[in-house]
Amino acid sequence: MKIAMTLFKYFPYGGLQRDFLRMARVCADRGHRVTVFAGEWTGDKPDWLDIRMIPLKKWSNHGRAAEFERKFGRIIRQETFDLTVGFNRMAYLDFYFAADNCLIMRDRARHPDWWLGLVPRYRAWHRQERAVVGREADTVIMYITPHQKRDYQAVYGTPAERFRYLPPGIDVTCRRPENAQEKRDVKRRELGLSENEILLLLVGSNFRGKGVDRLFRAAAQVPDSVHYRIFIAGDCSPKGFEELAEELNIRSRVTFGGGRGDVADLLLAADLMVHPARDEATGTVLTEALAAGLPVICSEACGFHNFVEESGGIVTREPFRQAELDQQLKQALTPESLTELKRRALEYSRTADFYRRAEVAADLFEDAFKLKNNITL
Repeated sequence: MKIAMTLFKYFPYGGLQRDFLRMARVCADRGHRVTVFAGEWTGDKPDWLDIRMIPLKKWSNHGRAAEFERKFGRIIRQETFDLTVGFNRMAYLDFYFAADNCLIMRDRARHPDWWLGLVPRYRAWHRQERAVVGREADTVIMYITPHQKRDYQAVYGTPAERFRYLPPGIDVTCRRPENAQEKRDVKRRELGLSENEILLLLVGSNFRGKGVDRLFRAAAQVPDSVHYRIFIAGDCSPKGFEELAEELNIRSRVTFGGGRGDVADLLLAADLMVHPARDEATGTVLTEALAAGLPVICSEACGFHNFVEESGGIVTREPFRQAELDQQLKQALTPESLTELKRRALEYSRTADFYRRAEVAADLFEDAFKLKNNITL
């Protein structure tokens, strides 16, 4: 089977990008030929993957997205592929991986419809979303949280039969290893942590979207007697957030670690993940933390907050209130609470299955190919 995948921008540390790479790998391992069409690519290019860059000349994000879509449309009219699978909203897709929430619902919550109709970027993005999930389209939507399906149907009236649920799908290397304590000790020494220091971890490449400022404000309310450090792992400029940490008198406790290739070890070194995101379709890093046995505090805006609840973690309800997170973090960092949170997370990590998303997606692609070509086994 020849599969064309589209990804507007690839970089090594994005959750969407990691999902793409795992799905492509599973398909390739099953003997299918996978070609990915990308507008930007940062990082290594796997030798098992056919990567083709689509040159883009437009300067705006929405202009480049539309240009990417047009050029991909021309390519598939000239070449033959059995299936097209997209990781961004656009036309010409047989399957769309819904890593993001309903865009038009989010934008309508922020702006009136008349304004959205006047601004070119909103018109362009909404058109591309409609091309994927609109009632008149026939793209199969691979969704990952229940509210995505609900919201798309509410806005677009998308037929239920076009949705396919995908379970979480993190890399098995995130599973807590037998030598977890040894790895924890090594990484903590590397980070210069003393034995009694509590490490709070936030992982994400969009600091505002992931709620770094919310974490800082909550941490500033923790009593001085609590010895904690904050590690921010993410490929994003810390400008503005460093100043906020200074204003809150916690700058000496904060480390901006940049984009990381050692997140699995950071999860073992940490004592608590705090992820008070503003808008998070899933929050794959939450399941990575839970698989490693790391307890989590997250906002209800995270699509995977249900797994945090199942693990005995803490969820800050929407609409978000800073005072609620302040109190939750303060309580979580008491010795008794943190010990219990860790115990629950460790117990949950032994039984939770977060690893099959790519395999389920590959099954869907193969089933669609068989149906399209009247193949029976």
